[in-house]
Amino acid sequence: MIARAGGIFGAPSRCSGKHELFAEPRNAHAFRYTVRGVIAGLLLFSVGETSAATTIAQWTFDEPEWLYPSHVMDSTAGVDAPLVLGLGGRLVPGKFGNALSTEPYPPVVIPARGERTASLARLPVPAGRTQEPLTWHNAQFCALMTGGERHLRKEVSFVNPTANDLNLGDFDWTVEFWLRLRGTSSEEGTVFEIGTGPRGENGIVTRLSLEAGARAFVLHNQPAGLTARLPVKRELSSRTWHHCALVYDASAAELSLFVDGEPSGSAVSAKLHRLPRGEEAYLSLGRDGRWARPLSGELDELRLSRGRVYTAGFTPPGSYAIPEPRIETQRGPPLLFGREAPRVDVVPLGDRKYLFFDDALLARADGLTFTAHPPRRVERVMEKIEGQFRKHLTAVDDEMGLIRIFNAGPDDYLMVHVSRDGVHFESPDTGIHHKGRRNIVIAEGTPLGRPIIDPNGPPETRWKYVSGHEGRGVYLYTSPDGWKWTRHRTAVLPFRSGSQSSFFYDDQRGLYVGYHRTGFPRLPTGGTQREYVRSEAATLFRPWPVNPLTQAQVWEIAKTRPLREPQPWWLDNGPLTPGDFGVELPTVFAPDPAIDPPGSGVYVPKATKYPWAPDAYVAFPCMYFHYEDPEPRTRAALMDNARGLGSGTLEVQLAVSRDGVNWRRFPRPAYVPMGRYEGRDLHQVYMAEGLVRRGDEIWQYFYGQEEYHSPVKRNPAGNGIYRAVQRLDGFVSADAPYDREISIRTRLLTFKGSQLVLNIDTGALGYAQVGILDEHGAAIPGFATNDCVYINTNSVACTVEWLGRGTDVSALAARTVQLEFRLRGASLYSLQFSAP
Repeated sequence: MIARAGGIFGAPSRCSGKHELFAEPRNAHAFRYTVRGVIAGLLLFSVGETSAATTIAQWTFDEPEWLYPSHVMDSTAGVDAPLVLGLGGRLVPGKFGNALSTEPYPPVVIPARGERTASLARLPVPAGRTQEPLTWHNAQFCALMTGGERHLRKEVSFVNPTANDLNLGDFDWTVEFWLRLRGTSSEEGTVFEIGTGPRGENGIVTRLSLEAGARAFVLHNQPAGLTARLPVKRELSSRTWHHCALVYDASAAELSLFVDGEPSGSAVSAKLHRLPRGEEAYLSLGRDGRWARPLSGELDELRLSRGRVYTAGFTPPGSYAIPEPRIETQRGPPLLFGREAPRVDVVPLGDRKYLFFDDALLARADGLTFTAHPPRRVERVMEKIEGQFRKHLTAVDDEMGLIRIFNAGPDDYLMVHVSRDGVHFESPDTGIHHKGRRNIVIAEGTPLGRPIIDPNGPPETRWKYVSGHEGRGVYLYTSPDGWKWTRHRTAVLPFRSGSQSSFFYDDQRGLYVGYHRTGFPRLPTGGTQREYVRSEAATLFRPWPVNPLTQAQVWEIAKTRPLREPQPWWLDNGPLTPGDFGVELPTVFAPDPAIDPPGSGVYVPKATKYPWAPDAYVAFPCMYFHYEDPEPRTRAALMDNARGLGSGTLEVQLAVSRDGVNWRRFPRPAYVPMGRYEGRDLHQVYMAEGLVRRGDEIWQYFYGQEEYHSPVKRNPAGNGIYRAVQRLDGFVSADAPYDREISIRTRLLTFKGSQLVLNIDTGALGYAQVGILDEHGAAIPGFATNDCVYINTNSVACTVEWLGRGTDVSALAARTVQLEFRLRGASLYSLQFSAP
C-alpha cells in the first residue's frame, strides 16, 4: 500500500485476491509498489488548487515496441490495472518512449490446431447474445481489460473498471494524454470506452471519443443520458504530439478541455454518473467494445486522476516515467576462457583461481579425465509444511551470515525460512500474515524467481528478485534488505513464465543474466520438450532485449527444428494471456540426443556464476524423464494410473561453463540422484538456486519428493528440504589413473603471487609433483618437477614446496612459464598463485 494525500490508494487486496482501489494497510510491512507510483500518487498538485490529486491509473506504454498481441501493458501508478494488446493495435515510438497505436498488428494466419483450440476456432454466438465469443479470429481490439470472455485462459488479473475510480462519475477527475493524429479521419475515433458488459451487447458505457475531423472531443455518459461536446479551439495538427486534458468539476457539474496547456473554450455543463457495477465490465482503449470507431492516431502517457489536476493554463507535463537510475556496475576481470574470450599465446593468469572443469588451461593432457563429484553428504533439514509449499527454492547467504531460503507458500506468496547453522530453520514473523503463514515477504503471486544480493545495487535496491508474476510477465522486485519488496510495474520480459527463472549478475561480462523455460520445442512423438533460453541485460530497470520473430520467421525455424503448434507460440494461451517464452532468445539448456534418452527434458537449470573463482559457472539442471509420450508403449505403460506412479521422475545433474553460455553437462554420476535419503525414496529432486560457503564447504539445498511428477497418489508427508554438503571447488576434478603415472602441462602463462596452492586429493596411495618450466619448456633450476616434494594429501589448500627452494615462487612472478604436473591416482580440483 502507498499513502496518498487524503488516504490510501492504488493497490490490490492481497488477502481476498481482488483489486480494491481504496483499502487500509494490513500491517507495517505491507507490500509496496514502485516509487513511480509514490511520486505519481503524491505529487499531482493542481494549478490554482490547494488540494492534491491522486493517480487512479496511468499507462506509459513503455513496453517493447515489438510487443506481441495478448501481452501486457501495465499501469505504472495507481491501481494495478494491466491491459493486453490486441490484433487491432501495436506499440510505436511515442512522445516519451513508446505509444499505443490503433494501426493493426501485421496480419497473422490463425492455425487450425494447437494446445488450446478454444482461441483458435471461431465460436458460435451464444443464445441471447449478438457477439461471437472472443477468439483469435475476432481479437481486433487495441488494448483491453475485461471481466468477460471466461471461456478463454485468463491469467492476467484484470481489475473491474466499474468497481473503482476508473468508473468516472460524480467526483472531481482528470483524464490526460498525449495524442498524435495520423491524419484527418472522417469517422469518430475512440480514446477509451468503459462498459458494464457484456461488451458489444446492451451494456451501459462511458466513452471518450474524438469527433470526425478532430473538431471536438465528445464524452458519452449513458448513466446520465449525457453527450458532452468539447470543441477543440486550435487545430490538432497531424503527425504532431498534443497534450490533451479533460477536467471534471463535480460541484459545478462542468467539463473543461485543455489542449497543449491552454483552455479550449468555455467549460461545458455536464452532470455525470458512474456506471453500475458489471461482472463482465471492460475498458477498451483506441476502439469501442465492438472494436469499431478506431482512433486515427497514437496515445501516449494516458493518466486518470482523482481530483482536478488543472484549473488554468499550464505548461504540459513531461514524462511520468521515472528515469532509469544511474548505477556504477562492478566489473570483474575479463574472461580468460570460453568462446567469447580471445585466444592468446600467453595466458595472463595472475592470481586467479583456476578450476579444473576442463582442459582450457592445458596444453597437454594425455591420460587425464574429468570427473563430476556429487555432494559428500546429505541430510534433511526441513519437513514440508502443510499447505501450499512450492518446490522451487533459493538459498541466500545474507551479509550478516543468516541463511535465508525463499520459496512460495499459500497463493504463491513468497515466504522465507531462516537459519544460522544451515540445519535448523525457523519461520520469522515478517509482519505479513496470510493463511496461517507469518513469514511472507511478497504478498502477491510471484513464485518463479531467484532473490540475489546485487553488488551494483545502491542501499535502497540492494536486493533483486526477478520472477514471473501471475501469468502476465516476468517482473523485477527490489528491496533494501530482502524483507520489504517493491515490484517495478513494467515487466522486464513480457512472456508468461512456466517455471523458475535462474538469475544472477555476471561481473566478468557486465550483464545480468536470466534463464527461462520454453515449452515451444516439440518431442519427436509430439509432446513438449522442455528447454531453457537465456536473456541478457545491461540494466534491470527497463525491458530486457529480445529478438522478436514474425510468423514467417517462426515457420522458417520450424523447417529445421521441431516446434509445437500453434506458430507463433504467443497464440497458444489465447488473446487474453501472454504466450510463454518461445524461441526469440537463444537456447542454452536442452536435452542432448547424443547422450540423453528420448523423452527427456530440462525442467529447470539452476544456473549461477561460481562466486569463489573467475571464469567458472555451474548449473544443476533438474532433468525430467517423462512417461506421457505414447511411444514406446513399454515406457508409456508406467503412466497407467493403476500403477499409482505419475508422469515421470527427476534427478539433478551437473553442468559447468567458462562463460555461462556454452555448457558441458555431466549426466553421470547424477549430482543428486533419485533414491533413498534418510528413510525416504525420492522420485523428484529439485536443487535450490544459490550456493552457501562455510569454510572449506559449500552448502546447497534441494527439495525432494517421494511422489512422482504429477503423481497419481499424493504423499505430501514424504516431501522435505535437504542440505547437500560439497567440497570447496569440488564439482569437477582432473583425474590421473591409479595404475600409472601421467604428465600434463599447462599453456604458457604469467602469474603474480608468492606461492602455488592446489585443491587436490591424492588419496593415501596417490601423489603429485609440480614443476615450473620456462617459455621453451625447460625446467627452471630449483623448480623442476623432480625437485618438488611429493604431494600426498587431501586438502583444499595445499601449498607446493620444492627441495632447497621452499614454497616461495615470487622470483618467477611476471615471467612467462609453464606448469608441469606429474600425477598418479590424484584428483586435481583447482590451482591458484597467491600471497601467503
